[in-house]
Amino acid sequence: TTDRVLKFLEYLNRMSILTRYLSFHILKNILSVLMLLTVVFSIFSVLAELEIVKGTDGIKLIPIFWLLEILLLGYTLIPFAVLIGSVLGLSSFVSTNQLLIMQISGFNARYRMNSIILVGITIFAISFVLGEFIVPVVKKFKAEIQLSIGETRDFTLTDKGFWARSHNIFFKVDTLQSNHTVIDVELYEFNNEMELLSILTADSGTHNGLAWVFEGVNVLTFKPEYSKKKYDSSFEKKLTIGPDIMEMIVHEQKDQSIFALLAYLNLAKITGQTSDDLYFNIFQKVGLWIDIFVLLVLSHFVVRASLGRFSSSKNIITAVCVGFGYFMIGKVLNQAGLVFSLPSVLVAFMPSMLLIIMIYIFTIVNFFMFYNVL
Repeated sequence: TTDRVLKFLEYLNRMSILTRYLSFHILKNILSVLMLLTVVFSIFSVLAELEIVKGTDGIKLIPIFWLLEILLLGYTLIPFAVLIGSVLGLSSFVSTNQLLIMQISGFNARYRMNSIILVGITIFAISFVLGEFIVPVVKKFKAEIQLSIGETRDFTLTDKGFWARSHNIFFKVDTLQSNHTVIDVELYEFNNEMELLSILTADSGTHNGLAWVFEGVNVLTFKPEYSKKKYDSSFEKKLTIGPDIMEMIVHEQKDQSIFALLAYLNLAKITGQTSDDLYFNIFQKVGLWIDIFVLLVLSHFVVRASLGRFSSSKNIITAVCVGFGYFMIGKVLNQAGLVFSLPSVLVAFMPSMLLIIMIYIFTIVNFFMFYNVL
């Protein structure tokens, strides 16, 4: 009995070594592909930014802009790098017959799944740190650098400004600048019967952490009696709507952390400003994490479907086509879901569902190939 236990432990140790070996090789290829893609795409971004640089001070900020762009692209390209890198790693194992030797030694599907889980958790950790802690900060820092690089590049939210609502108060802002500063403000206050009580206009405003402080204020009051006032000094007003809501719109919700999105969702529920876009961005983040594991599984099926039929280069071409198809068709499906008013959870997880369908197709291909061999 003792000998059997020792042999079993030795077997598990051997499988653990093989799992770590395969996982490390795949992870190394994924990170290499990710680094290559981010550097190449970031060069195009820097070249585009150079066209609007004004003065020597802007040139000095280009290296910092490049570094920030690499971090942002690194997060965006993770799914694509996972698919190509894992297929590249597995193809090299097939071409050198290492995968065949590992299967003969007892490296079955269960241990391959362990490898997928190990690599998936590692990539998920990298994605989580980048997306939840680094990208939101980098995005804001990049926006401030772009303001310094170019000439008069303030954030204009829309052609007609940004509207927000806090109970019976409607808040309109034309432009949001850095340091919680807003330009051209209009504030409309209604009673419970939605009768207009007053209109406040201001040239600018800043948030001091507790309330908005407006400059160049004019207040037109309709009820309880008509009056018109102009304030030469600062005018302070407390509102539920803070700069965090506006920055969420400017910097795009998809670039915010899951913690910020959930906090914004809670605030939006209080102010009655929840939207399908907010739920979509929350579900889309979760979908990205799921896609990491699904893409790893898909890469194994891509390589298995090509055993004895395609070369390593064709495996990589297949992965690139699948990767571009994932991004392009995912965008089309997302847009179609929004047009036809599909539930946010369904729209956000459409790319994941597409990948699962592709895995099913490759499973059928593997089955027929195995049947033909027999």
